[in-house]
Amino acid sequence: MAHVQFLDEIIREYLLFRGFGSTVKSFEADLKGDREKSFRADKIIDQLWHFIGIYDLNSLKDLWNHLDTHMFAKLESHFTSGVKKLENGVLKMYLVNAVVNNKPEKVTEFFTKLTPELQNQSEWKEWFMLPYIKNPEENPTFSLHFTKQWQDTLLVSLNNFLASIFQYMPTPTLMRFEEDANRIRNLDQTNQALRKQIEGLTASGAEDGGGGAATTPCHIDPPQHLLDDFYIIAQESSSSDSQAKSLKNLIRNMGSGSSPILGRKDNNGVRKRPRGQSYFYDT
Repeated sequence: MAHVQFLDEIIREYLLFRGFGSTVKSFEADLKGDREKSFRADKIIDQLWHFIGIYDLNSLKDLWNHLDTHMFAKLESHFTSGVKKLENGVLKMYLVNAVVNNKPEKVTEFFTKLTPELQNQSEWKEWFMLPYIKNPEENPTFSLHFTKQWQDTLLVSLNNFLASIFQYMPTPTLMRFEEDANRIRNLDQTNQALRKQIEGLTASGAEDGGGGAATTPCHIDPPQHLLDDFYIIAQESSSSDSQAKSLKNLIRNMGSGSSPILGRKDNNGVRKRPRGQSYFYDT
């Protein structure tokens, strides 16, 4: 959401153009108190660490509660434990900073204000001993939290968590204008490339004298079962035609003198009938 600040400037320009002076003043006042820091994870972490550095426990809790109400509470339930772990890490970082800089009064103030909230959490059970332990950085219970590795891990985890939320959280239409503009620009470039490709193919076809791209004939064999069926039908049709022609010739010859049975004559001009039958003469 790096373009949020650019959108703020556009909105301010529009309000000034419309003559909404009082609205501009209210808008600028709200921007100065923007706790989401234009949805920049690094800026939010800087603000959290600033409150830790000046031992401003109230501002630290207010900022975290604001983030929890407006963003973390809208996440799915399986993120709850992770959010709580990050919150506890930020509060422990506050205590570690106070101990390292020899601010025991700030440690005492911390537990005085937050004991009602933390006393029922098992994770904080041993931490109530912190004000009474000398050199807690050497104590096995607290030593890990005084290492640079733990502090750097907390920073990276918190940054990644916030960045992920800001990347996937629903945004208003006005904040998607850059994404939509890029999509339209990419589509226009694609159309231009396809148009040039079509023009090139058309010009190539015109040079060949065909008025367009040459078309190469393509032979496609029919499926084998269709070929077999039509082949059988064609063979049957040819055989039927031959039989029909033979039958026609036979019928035609039956009444003529060339009949192989009825048309035979002896030398006396007497037609012979088949053996076992009587003779007859022509009249």
